[in-house]
Amino acid sequence: MSEQATDAPPIIEELRCPACGGLNRAGAQWCGQCLERFAPPAPSEVDAPRSDWTGVGVTRGAEPGAPPPPPVPGATVTASAGAFTVSSDGITWTCEQCDTVNSLDGEVCSVCGTSFAELLRPPEPDRPKRDPNTVALVSLFFPGAGHGYLGLWGQAVARGIVGLWVAAVTIISGVQGGVGMMTALFGVIAFALWLIAAHDSYREACGAGGLVILKQKYFLWVVLGILMLMMAMLVMQGLQASAASG
Repeated sequence: MSEQATDAPPIIEELRCPACGGLNRAGAQWCGQCLERFAPPAPSEVDAPRSDWTGVGVTRGAEPGAPPPPPVPGATVTASAGAFTVSSDGITWTCEQCDTVNSLDGEVCSVCGTSFAELLRPPEPDRPKRDPNTVALVSLFFPGAGHGYLGLWGQAVARGIVGLWVAAVTIISGVQGGVGMMTALFGVIAFALWLIAAHDSYREACGAGGLVILKQKYFLWVVLGILMLMMAMLVMQGLQASAASG
């Protein structure tokens, strides 16, 4: 009895028709008595669309046609393609030897000196894997032998010819005129080329081509320098011969 007395009847929402005053259930679209169509309810503030800026470049509930949110200050847009990177600061390239980022205006790497042209050069065919110490030891027996052991036959032939040429000039000048200044100079050059060939073959075997001392583009200058020294040696020998005969 007490529970039935305390239970209140449920509240039923009703909608009164503005035309005839009849009661209709909530949510009805027209009056059940006069068939008058009800106007749609006005949107409340809760159902109204909101445009809240979250602070991370995302708009929640933005209306169509609304202007885009402002860009985040300090944000930079970058795009990478291979070794090149394009950003708001300009175009940069990454060295393939030491991974240093350099400006596009630089022709060589600011750290290891690798040329910018190395990036544009097509990849070389796979060479056989050799132990760097073994390659350097082979190159010490004969200049260029280490490069041939690596499959770099172009460099092997060039270094072998230059090394034999300088060694032959040293021996011939020593036999003809004794141990003089030019003979000693050519001997030092031959010894240096021998050691440089071993060093460069070791670097090639390690995959550090940017650390090679005598690169291919310098061979011509080395040959021209040796020719100039040979001409100077011949002139000095001619002057000595003329002075001895006079």
